[in-house]
Amino acid sequence: MLLVVIVNVLSRLFFSRSFGFTEEIAFICFTYSVFFGTVLLFKTHALIAIDFVVEKLPPKVHKLANILNFSILICANAYFLYLSFTLTMDGWTRPTSFLGIPYSFIYLAALIAFALMLAYSIGFLVRIIRGKDVVTSVSPENQF
Repeated sequence: MLLVVIVNVLSRLFFSRSFGFTEEIAFICFTYSVFFGTVLLFKTHALIAIDFVVEKLPPKVHKLANILNFSILICANAYFLYLSFTLTMDGWTRPTSFLGIPYSFIYLAALIAFALMLAYSIGFLVRIIRGKDVVTSVSPENQF
Protein backbone atom coordinates (compact mmCIF):
# COMPACT_ATOMS: atom_id res chain seq x y z
CA MET A 1 0.00 0.00 0.00
CA LEU A 2 2.76 2.39 0.95
CA LEU A 3 4.70 1.65 -2.22
CA VAL A 4 1.68 2.32 -4.43
CA VAL A 5 0.98 5.64 -2.70
CA ILE A 6 4.64 6.70 -2.95
CA VAL A 7 4.74 5.87 -6.67
CA ASN A 8 1.59 7.91 -7.23
CA VAL A 9 2.97 10.89 -5.29
CA LEU A 10 6.27 10.78 -7.18
CA SER A 11 4.42 10.50 -10.48
CA ARG A 12 2.36 13.56 -9.60
CA LEU A 13 5.47 15.46 -8.53
CA PHE A 14 7.70 14.66 -11.50
CA PHE A 15 5.24 14.05 -14.34
CA SER A 16 2.20 16.07 -13.17
CA ARG A 17 0.15 12.95 -13.76
CA SER A 18 -1.27 10.43 -11.34
CA PHE A 19 -2.32 6.86 -11.87
CA GLY A 20 -6.01 6.24 -11.32
CA PHE A 21 -5.64 2.67 -10.18
CA THR A 22 -3.37 3.47 -7.24
CA GLU A 23 -6.22 4.76 -5.08
CA GLU A 24 -8.14 1.50 -5.52
CA ILE A 25 -5.08 -0.66 -4.85
CA ALA A 26 -4.26 1.37 -1.72
CA PHE A 27 -7.88 1.00 -0.55
CA ILE A 28 -7.80 -2.77 -1.07
CA CYS A 29 -4.47 -3.11 0.75
CA PHE A 30 -5.71 -0.93 3.61
CA THR A 31 -8.89 -3.00 3.97
CA TYR A 32 -6.99 -6.28 4.13
CA SER A 33 -4.40 -4.91 6.55
CA VAL A 34 -7.08 -3.62 8.94
CA PHE A 35 -9.09 -6.84 8.98
CA PHE A 36 -6.08 -9.18 9.20
CA GLY A 37 -4.50 -6.93 11.84
CA THR A 38 -7.69 -7.24 13.87
CA VAL A 39 -7.51 -11.04 13.56
CA LEU A 40 -3.92 -11.00 14.79
CA LEU A 41 -4.85 -8.83 17.77
CA PHE A 42 -7.85 -11.05 18.51
CA LYS A 43 -5.71 -14.20 18.38
CA THR A 44 -3.12 -12.78 20.78
CA HIS A 45 -5.72 -11.16 23.09
CA ALA A 46 -4.16 -7.76 22.48
CA LEU A 47 -7.43 -5.92 21.80
CA ILE A 48 -8.51 -3.34 24.34
CA ALA A 49 -10.31 -5.02 27.23
CA ILE A 50 -11.36 -3.95 30.67
CA ASP A 51 -10.88 -7.09 32.73
CA PHE A 52 -10.17 -5.55 36.12
CA VAL A 53 -13.43 -6.83 37.62
CA VAL A 54 -13.14 -10.31 36.07
CA GLU A 55 -9.57 -10.74 37.36
CA LYS A 56 -10.80 -10.08 40.94
CA LEU A 57 -13.43 -12.85 40.79
CA PRO A 58 -12.93 -16.29 42.36
CA PRO A 59 -11.49 -18.90 39.93
CA LYS A 60 -14.82 -20.67 39.21
CA VAL A 61 -16.67 -17.43 38.58
CA HIS A 62 -13.73 -16.21 36.50
CA LYS A 63 -14.02 -19.34 34.35
CA LEU A 64 -17.78 -18.85 33.96
CA ALA A 65 -17.25 -15.21 32.97
CA ASN A 66 -14.76 -16.31 30.31
CA ILE A 67 -17.15 -18.99 29.05
CA LEU A 68 -19.90 -16.38 28.79
CA ASN A 69 -17.51 -13.93 27.10
CA PHE A 70 -16.39 -16.39 24.42
CA SER A 71 -19.96 -17.63 23.91
CA ILE A 72 -21.06 -14.07 23.16
CA LEU A 73 -18.05 -13.62 20.87
CA ILE A 74 -18.97 -16.81 19.00
CA CYS A 75 -22.50 -15.53 18.43
CA ALA A 76 -21.30 -12.08 17.36
CA ASN A 77 -18.61 -13.42 15.03
CA ALA A 78 -21.05 -15.93 13.50
CA TYR A 79 -23.53 -13.12 12.84
CA PHE A 80 -20.85 -10.86 11.35
CA LEU A 81 -19.63 -13.80 9.26
CA TYR A 82 -23.15 -14.19 7.89
CA LEU A 83 -23.40 -10.47 7.14
CA SER A 84 -19.98 -10.37 5.49
CA PHE A 85 -20.93 -13.43 3.40
CA THR A 86 -24.06 -11.72 2.09
CA LEU A 87 -22.09 -8.52 1.45
CA THR A 88 -19.42 -10.47 -0.43
CA MET A 89 -22.03 -12.22 -2.57
CA ASP A 90 -23.82 -8.94 -3.32
CA GLY A 91 -20.54 -7.27 -4.27
CA TRP A 92 -19.96 -9.66 -7.15
CA THR A 93 -22.15 -7.61 -9.50
CA ARG A 94 -20.65 -4.24 -8.54
CA PRO A 95 -17.26 -3.49 -10.14
CA THR A 96 -14.74 -0.95 -8.90
CA SER A 97 -14.62 2.25 -10.91
CA PHE A 98 -11.10 2.07 -12.36
CA LEU A 99 -9.88 -1.53 -12.26
CA GLY A 100 -13.31 -3.03 -12.85
CA ILE A 101 -12.82 -5.89 -10.40
CA PRO A 102 -15.84 -6.99 -8.35
CA TYR A 103 -16.16 -5.51 -4.89
CA SER A 104 -16.41 -9.09 -3.64
CA PHE A 105 -12.61 -9.25 -3.61
CA ILE A 106 -12.52 -6.27 -1.25
CA TYR A 107 -15.35 -7.58 0.95
CA LEU A 108 -13.64 -10.98 1.11
CA ALA A 109 -11.28 -9.53 3.73
CA ALA A 110 -14.16 -9.20 6.20
CA LEU A 111 -15.45 -12.68 5.39
CA ILE A 112 -12.05 -14.28 6.03
CA ALA A 113 -11.43 -12.19 9.15
CA PHE A 114 -14.75 -13.06 10.82
CA ALA A 115 -14.33 -16.73 9.89
CA LEU A 116 -10.91 -16.75 11.56
CA MET A 117 -12.16 -14.90 14.64
CA LEU A 118 -15.07 -17.34 14.91
CA ALA A 119 -12.64 -20.27 14.73
CA TYR A 120 -10.38 -18.69 17.37
CA SER A 121 -13.38 -17.99 19.63
CA ILE A 122 -14.50 -21.61 19.40
CA GLY A 123 -10.95 -22.77 20.11
CA PHE A 124 -10.66 -20.49 23.14
CA LEU A 125 -14.02 -21.67 24.48
CA VAL A 126 -13.06 -25.32 24.06
CA ARG A 127 -9.76 -24.73 25.87
CA ILE A 128 -11.53 -23.02 28.77
CA ILE A 129 -14.13 -25.78 29.08
CA ARG A 130 -11.39 -28.43 29.04
CA GLY A 131 -9.72 -26.61 31.91
CA LYS A 132 -6.70 -25.40 29.98
CA ASP A 133 -5.37 -21.97 30.73
CA VAL A 134 -6.33 -19.31 28.21
CA VAL A 135 -4.72 -15.93 28.65
CA THR A 136 -7.57 -13.49 28.11
CA SER A 137 -5.52 -10.35 28.51
CA VAL A 138 -1.97 -9.38 27.75
CA SER A 139 0.06 -7.06 29.90
CA PRO A 140 1.44 -4.02 28.05
CA GLU A 141 5.03 -5.21 28.39
CA ASN A 142 4.22 -8.58 26.74
CA GLN A 143 2.11 -7.33 23.83
CA PHE A 144 4.86 -7.22 21.24
